[in-house]
Amino acid sequence: MTLQGKGFFAFNLPDCEGGDPSSILAAAQAAGLSHIIVKIADGAKEAGIDASGVDFTAPVVQALHQAGMTVWGWQYVYGDNPSAEATIAITRTQALGLDGYVVSAGEEFERPGRAIAAHQFITTVRGALKVPIALNSYRFPNYHPKFPWSDFLLSCDLHMPKVYWEQAHNAGEQLSESKRQCDALPNAKPYIPSGAAYSAPGWSPTARDITDFLNTAELLSLPAVNFFDWDTCHASLPLTWKAITSFTWPAASQGNPPAQTPTNVPSTPPITPSDTFLLQFLAALNSHNATQVSALYDPAAIQVWADQILRGVVSVQAGFAAFFDSLPAGTAFTSLTAQVNDDLHTFSWKAGPLSGETILTLQNGKIIQDYTFIF
Repeated sequence: MTLQGKGFFAFNLPDCEGGDPSSILAAAQAAGLSHIIVKIADGAKEAGIDASGVDFTAPVVQALHQAGMTVWGWQYVYGDNPSAEATIAITRTQALGLDGYVVSAGEEFERPGRAIAAHQFITTVRGALKVPIALNSYRFPNYHPKFPWSDFLLSCDLHMPKVYWEQAHNAGEQLSESKRQCDALPNAKPYIPSGAAYSAPGWSPTARDITDFLNTAELLSLPAVNFFDWDTCHASLPLTWKAITSFTWPAASQGNPPAQTPTNVPSTPPITPSDTFLLQFLAALNSHNATQVSALYDPAAIQVWADQILRGVVSVQAGFAAFFDSLPAGTAFTSLTAQVNDDLHTFSWKAGPLSGETILTLQNGKIIQDYTFIF
């Protein structure tokens, strides 16, 4: 069984329509959702049970099931005690009669030796559960080579990455690149992304972001999408919720196309940007001097660089210093494409073995936001 249509992760059910099963069902149906993914555990600790021991998740699952909705459970795991974490995953999934299980894992599994914990955990869960299992982790695997992707995915049925475009507004572009990278992994599985429906300091997804994400998912022939999280979105982001609920998911989806092997693309010859600011920025990059580059940024600038978010010019400068140190001596930056639209400056570039795209937003002649996407 796979997923089909739009769904939502719920972090804390009491914060979703007050935890009332009938209200949650009504909101889900009005939003055109096909599935809900409820939190059932955090590490080796049960979730969805109150201090008096009452399981407030069970009546919600029951109400949704009676109405014909699909309900999965999710658990964040740490790898400190894989046996105990697996036991609680199995116990909660079976006790609640869930239709599927999602393991959410992150930085804890990038530590040395955690591939063993990942293998122990996921094989134990796989051996006990007869429902589909999905992995929920980073959107760009290329930036997380230490994460045990192969160990997790070997025993999973679906890949459900966190495509959270935080501090940026290019949801569709990030979704396409995420799928490309995930499809190239060993043991790659059908791809069902989870989009951003929450707030962060100074940022929240726009209705246009959501539409871009969903339109791109449809163009990619994805069978389903999810958003994180219901709690924040419905209570605090009404325009985001409306954009999700207003989108009609195609009734006859053809599912995931098979993962494709990347093909060689003819190289694009470098160009010289006509934009004065981009020329200045390119020259600063080629100086390999972090101070010179950061001088082009506003003191309050935000830089989204690959999977990092840097706030303030001091952090931006430190990030460039580390980046320049990682490059082979003499590496030159060349511009491949360049485009300017008012204060939005976009250019693609190549630097030695790296290629990327940088989108700069200017304010009073300084960079206030930098989104850099490395291929």
